[in-house]
Amino acid sequence: MRVPLSVRAGSVALALAAVASTSHATPFTDEAAWRAAVSGVFALENFDSIAAGTDIAFLPSLGISFDPLSDGTQPTVQPYAFTGGQVRSGPNNLLNDRDFELPARGPYSMRTIDPSDLLFGVGLWNVGGDDQLRMTFFDATGGTIEEVTSAAGIGFFGIVNASGAVRVQIDFVGGNGYAPVDDLQTAVRDTFATPIPEPASVVLLLTGLAGFAGLRMLRKPNP
Repeated sequence: MRVPLSVRAGSVALALAAVASTSHATPFTDEAAWRAAVSGVFALENFDSIAAGTDIAFLPSLGISFDPLSDGTQPTVQPYAFTGGQVRSGPNNLLNDRDFELPARGPYSMRTIDPSDLLFGVGLWNVGGDDQLRMTFFDATGGTIEEVTSAAGIGFFGIVNASGAVRVQIDFVGGNGYAPVDDLQTAVRDTFATPIPEPASVVLLLTGLAGFAGLRMLRKPNP
Protein backbone atom coordinates (compact mmCIF):
# COMPACT_ATOMS: atom_id res chain seq x y z
CA MET A 1 0.00 0.00 0.00
CA ARG A 2 1.37 3.40 -0.92
CA VAL A 3 1.03 5.87 1.94
CA PRO A 4 1.79 9.44 0.80
CA LEU A 5 3.16 11.12 3.91
CA SER A 6 3.42 14.64 2.54
CA VAL A 7 2.51 16.68 -0.53
CA ARG A 8 4.50 19.89 -0.56
CA ALA A 9 4.09 22.99 -2.70
CA GLY A 10 6.57 23.35 -5.53
CA SER A 11 7.66 20.52 -7.80
CA VAL A 12 9.64 17.32 -8.02
CA ALA A 13 12.68 19.46 -8.71
CA LEU A 14 12.11 21.33 -5.46
CA ALA A 15 11.92 18.08 -3.51
CA LEU A 16 15.11 16.81 -5.12
CA ALA A 17 16.81 20.12 -4.35
CA ALA A 18 15.90 19.59 -0.70
CA VAL A 19 17.47 16.12 -0.80
CA ALA A 20 20.57 17.57 -2.45
CA SER A 21 20.92 20.08 0.39
CA THR A 22 22.11 17.22 2.62
CA SER A 23 25.63 15.89 2.35
CA HIS A 24 26.51 13.66 -0.62
CA ALA A 25 25.28 10.52 1.14
CA THR A 26 24.13 10.25 4.72
CA PRO A 27 23.37 7.07 6.70
CA PHE A 28 20.53 7.03 9.22
CA THR A 29 19.37 4.74 12.02
CA ASP A 30 16.50 7.04 13.05
CA GLU A 31 13.33 7.02 10.95
CA ALA A 32 12.26 10.57 11.82
CA ALA A 33 15.67 11.94 10.86
CA TRP A 34 15.60 10.03 7.55
CA ARG A 35 12.15 11.41 6.72
CA ALA A 36 13.27 14.93 7.55
CA ALA A 37 16.29 14.50 5.26
CA VAL A 38 13.99 13.79 2.28
CA SER A 39 11.77 16.73 3.28
CA GLY A 40 8.91 14.36 4.08
CA VAL A 41 8.48 13.50 0.38
CA PHE A 42 8.54 9.72 0.04
CA ALA A 43 6.36 6.66 -0.45
CA LEU A 44 5.83 3.85 2.06
CA GLU A 45 4.93 0.19 1.55
CA ASN A 46 3.90 -1.84 4.62
CA PHE A 47 2.93 -5.00 2.64
CA ASP A 48 -0.33 -5.41 4.54
CA SER A 49 -2.60 -4.96 1.51
CA ILE A 50 -0.60 -7.55 -0.51
CA ALA A 51 -1.64 -11.18 -0.12
CA ALA A 52 0.74 -13.37 1.88
CA GLY A 53 2.71 -15.65 -0.43
CA THR A 54 2.96 -13.05 -3.22
CA ASP A 55 6.35 -12.89 -4.93
CA ILE A 56 7.51 -9.29 -5.41
CA ALA A 57 9.34 -8.33 -8.58
CA PHE A 58 7.94 -4.79 -8.81
CA LEU A 59 6.52 -2.27 -6.34
CA PRO A 60 5.06 0.48 -8.55
CA SER A 61 3.88 2.33 -5.43
CA LEU A 62 7.54 2.88 -4.53
CA GLY A 63 8.88 3.11 -8.08
CA ILE A 64 11.21 0.13 -7.58
CA SER A 65 11.88 -3.40 -8.80
CA PHE A 66 13.68 -6.27 -7.08
CA ASP A 67 16.39 -8.37 -8.70
CA PRO A 68 15.96 -12.14 -8.27
CA LEU A 69 17.44 -13.66 -5.12
CA SER A 70 20.44 -15.96 -5.31
CA ASP A 71 18.33 -18.99 -6.31
CA GLY A 72 16.31 -17.11 -8.95
CA THR A 73 13.18 -16.60 -6.82
CA GLN A 74 11.82 -13.21 -5.72
CA PRO A 75 11.35 -11.71 -2.25
CA THR A 76 7.98 -12.83 -0.90
CA VAL A 77 5.31 -11.21 1.26
CA GLN A 78 4.88 -13.35 4.36
CA PRO A 79 2.82 -13.11 7.58
CA TYR A 80 4.52 -12.33 10.87
CA ALA A 81 2.73 -15.41 12.21
CA PHE A 82 5.12 -17.52 10.11
CA THR A 83 8.29 -15.38 10.02
CA GLY A 84 8.41 -14.42 13.69
CA GLY A 85 10.21 -11.25 14.68
CA GLN A 86 8.83 -8.02 16.07
CA VAL A 87 5.67 -6.74 14.38
CA ARG A 88 6.24 -3.28 12.94
CA SER A 89 2.96 -2.99 11.02
CA GLY A 90 1.04 -6.22 10.74
CA PRO A 91 0.03 -8.64 9.54
CA ASN A 92 2.70 -8.94 6.81
CA ASN A 93 6.34 -8.24 6.05
CA LEU A 94 8.76 -8.91 3.18
CA LEU A 95 11.05 -11.94 3.38
CA ASN A 96 14.00 -13.13 1.31
CA ASP A 97 12.74 -16.72 1.52
CA ARG A 98 9.69 -18.38 -0.03
CA ASP A 99 9.47 -21.56 2.00
CA PHE A 100 11.04 -20.64 5.40
CA GLU A 101 14.01 -22.96 4.94
CA LEU A 102 17.48 -21.99 6.18
CA PRO A 103 19.75 -20.67 4.98
CA ALA A 104 17.69 -18.00 3.24
CA ARG A 105 18.05 -17.10 -0.41
CA GLY A 106 20.51 -14.22 -0.41
CA PRO A 107 20.41 -10.42 -0.26
CA TYR A 108 17.71 -8.06 -1.46
CA SER A 109 18.69 -5.95 -4.47
CA MET A 110 16.47 -3.11 -5.73
CA ARG A 111 16.49 -0.63 -8.59
CA THR A 112 14.12 1.97 -10.00
CA ILE A 113 11.47 0.74 -12.42
CA ASP A 114 12.14 3.75 -14.64
CA PRO A 115 15.73 3.27 -15.89
CA SER A 116 16.16 7.04 -16.16
CA ASP A 117 15.34 7.50 -12.46
CA LEU A 118 17.57 7.08 -9.41
CA LEU A 119 17.13 6.13 -5.77
CA PHE A 120 17.74 9.22 -3.68
CA GLY A 121 16.60 7.72 -0.40
CA VAL A 122 15.76 4.25 0.93
CA GLY A 123 14.76 3.36 4.48
CA LEU A 124 13.23 0.27 6.08
CA TRP A 125 12.88 -1.67 9.33
CA ASN A 126 14.81 -4.79 10.21
CA VAL A 127 12.18 -6.81 12.08
CA GLY A 128 13.75 -10.28 12.22
CA GLY A 129 15.18 -10.11 15.70
CA ASP A 130 18.41 -12.06 15.12
CA ASP A 131 20.07 -10.62 11.99
CA GLN A 132 22.11 -7.47 11.58
CA LEU A 133 21.51 -6.04 8.11
CA ARG A 134 23.56 -3.72 5.92
CA MET A 135 22.28 -1.35 3.23
CA THR A 136 24.64 -0.29 0.43
CA PHE A 137 24.07 2.34 -2.28
CA PHE A 138 25.85 1.67 -5.59
CA ASP A 139 26.60 4.02 -8.49
CA ALA A 140 26.43 3.20 -12.21
CA THR A 141 29.93 1.67 -12.18
CA GLY A 142 29.12 -0.65 -9.28
CA GLY A 143 31.13 1.46 -6.86
CA THR A 144 29.95 1.93 -3.28
CA ILE A 145 28.47 5.36 -2.53
CA GLU A 146 27.54 4.76 1.12
CA GLU A 147 26.47 2.00 3.48
CA VAL A 148 24.72 1.77 6.82
CA THR A 149 24.29 -1.13 9.25
CA SER A 150 21.12 -1.77 11.23
CA ALA A 151 20.93 -2.45 14.90
CA ALA A 152 21.47 -6.09 15.82
CA GLY A 153 17.90 -7.35 15.84
CA ILE A 154 15.20 -4.71 15.47
CA GLY A 155 15.55 -1.20 14.11
CA PHE A 156 15.25 1.32 11.28
CA PHE A 157 18.13 2.01 8.90
CA GLY A 158 18.41 4.02 5.70
CA ILE A 159 20.45 6.30 3.45
CA VAL A 160 19.78 9.62 1.74
CA ASN A 161 22.00 10.27 -1.28
CA ALA A 162 22.15 13.62 -3.06
CA SER A 163 23.30 12.28 -6.44
CA GLY A 164 21.15 9.13 -6.57
CA ALA A 165 21.97 5.42 -6.56
CA VAL A 166 21.48 3.00 -9.45
CA ARG A 167 21.14 -0.04 -7.16
CA VAL A 168 20.55 -0.61 -3.46
CA GLN A 169 21.41 -3.88 -1.74
CA ILE A 170 20.35 -5.24 1.66
CA ASP A 171 22.66 -8.00 2.88
CA PHE A 172 23.79 -9.49 6.18
CA VAL A 173 26.47 -8.61 8.70
CA GLY A 174 25.50 -11.34 11.15
CA GLY A 175 22.84 -13.95 11.74
CA ASN A 176 21.43 -16.66 9.49
CA GLY A 177 20.57 -14.53 6.45
CA TYR A 178 16.84 -14.99 7.04
CA ALA A 179 15.74 -11.36 7.00
CA PRO A 180 12.12 -10.16 7.29
CA VAL A 181 11.86 -6.41 6.72
CA ASP A 182 8.95 -3.98 6.89
CA ASP A 183 7.83 -0.39 6.24
CA LEU A 184 9.99 0.03 3.13
CA GLN A 185 10.28 3.71 2.17
CA THR A 186 11.74 5.28 -0.96
CA ALA A 187 12.42 8.70 -2.42
CA VAL A 188 12.57 8.52 -6.21
CA ARG A 189 11.26 10.99 -8.80
CA ASP A 190 8.35 8.79 -9.87
CA THR A 191 6.91 8.50 -6.35
CA PHE A 192 6.70 12.23 -5.74
CA ALA A 193 3.10 13.44 -5.95
CA THR A 194 2.28 16.27 -8.34
CA PRO A 195 1.60 19.23 -6.06
CA ILE A 196 -1.64 21.21 -6.01
CA PRO A 197 -1.10 24.99 -6.51
CA GLU A 198 -1.39 26.99 -3.33
CA PRO A 199 -4.46 29.29 -3.10
CA ALA A 200 -2.24 32.38 -3.10
CA SER A 201 -0.66 31.26 -6.37
CA VAL A 202 -4.08 30.74 -7.93
CA VAL A 203 -5.20 34.22 -6.83
CA LEU A 204 -2.08 35.78 -8.33
CA LEU A 205 -2.65 33.94 -11.58
CA LEU A 206 -6.30 35.01 -11.81
CA THR A 207 -5.42 38.61 -10.93
CA GLY A 208 -2.83 38.67 -13.68
CA LEU A 209 -5.24 37.26 -16.24
CA ALA A 210 -7.92 39.80 -15.24
CA GLY A 211 -5.43 42.64 -15.60
CA PHE A 212 -4.35 41.41 -19.00
CA ALA A 213 -7.97 41.18 -20.16
CA GLY A 214 -8.66 44.72 -18.92
CA LEU A 215 -5.64 46.04 -20.78
CA ARG A 216 -6.84 44.45 -24.01
CA MET A 217 -10.28 46.06 -23.56
CA LEU A 218 -8.68 49.50 -23.07
CA ARG A 219 -6.67 49.05 -26.26
CA LYS A 220 -9.64 47.88 -28.33
CA PRO A 221 -10.43 50.59 -30.98
CA ASN A 222 -13.89 52.17 -30.99
CA PRO A 223 -16.08 51.27 -33.99
